[in-house]
Amino acid sequence: MEKRPDGFNLRPYTSLDAQAVAEIINASSMRTVGFPRAIVDAVGNIWAYRFVPFSSEKIVAVNHDNQVIGYAYFTSEDDHIASEIGGSVHPDYWGKGIGSTLIHWAEEKARESSHHAPAGVKTVLQTSIYESERDAIALFKDHGYSPVREWVHLVLEMDAQPFIPPLPPNLTLREMDLDNDWDIVGPAMDEAFIDHWGSIPAEFLESESEENHEEESTEQPTDDSYSNAPGYCFIVLDGETVAGGILCNSKLVERTDTGRVGSIFVRLVYRRRGIAQTLMLTAFDAFWKNGFRRVITDTDANSLTDSTKLYRGLGMKPYRSEFTYEKEIRAGKEVRRLD
Repeated sequence: MEKRPDGFNLRPYTSLDAQAVAEIINASSMRTVGFPRAIVDAVGNIWAYRFVPFSSEKIVAVNHDNQVIGYAYFTSEDDHIASEIGGSVHPDYWGKGIGSTLIHWAEEKARESSHHAPAGVKTVLQTSIYESERDAIALFKDHGYSPVREWVHLVLEMDAQPFIPPLPPNLTLREMDLDNDWDIVGPAMDEAFIDHWGSIPAEFLESESEENHEEESTEQPTDDSYSNAPGYCFIVLDGETVAGGILCNSKLVERTDTGRVGSIFVRLVYRRRGIAQTLMLTAFDAFWKNGFRRVITDTDANSLTDSTKLYRGLGMKPYRSEFTYEKEIRAGKEVRRLD
């Protein structure tokens, strides 16, 4: 445990902290955005509105009575170019320097992670903040973070069962097998997202190390009910080639009466054929048949692929905004696609 002179200590997160951390996240969230953002699942893992990889490094701040009063996570993908910090502090302890300490902890992790990034490449640390979290925005700005992207959240209130338009004759649509289809779906997603904001060309990505492979293969209890849901995920095929797909969630932290489109993708050569529209309406239809009348999603407000036009065209309306803030950790060449 890291001892501090200012009324709290830092120590690594353990699974026994899950419920306390969820309560801190929700206490802060209800004070700022007005809805709960965390829950502890059936096997003791925390699920937040924004997915946090189970492999992320986590830390908690505790008071002198060993009560958890703050929490942060740090995660960096294999490329180590763009890392992420997230966390929360209980409202009773705002203004006591805990948030700054958690940010410093994540920045040190980011500097360590930068050693594994390709030589000469710029690395950054990012965080996502809702527009109503004004104190958090001010805190990150004070630490040198700047807004770099806006994400719009959209909602659809359905009052009739959707009509699903047919695909071109050479294409077929089926439900995705969430256990066995990733070998064909993964490459399609990689190709589809290469022209999205923040994407990194393959030549700058490091190959997977044995250490990372062993870490990912370590068995741990999981409850996938808050992840991609069977019956709500679909793919479009051209023969045996995945042209596009959609991944949805039917169990959400925020509300129980709502479904979510988590990801939709179409390979470049298959765009402008109505595939995305058919996938979205197929998902809407699945939600409708299972009693959901409210569907949400979020997307890049200035999407390079104009995704907001698709969602608005299907009747979805913006209802809140989220922003990505980032700070340069190591100077170098910018290799991400930003325009």
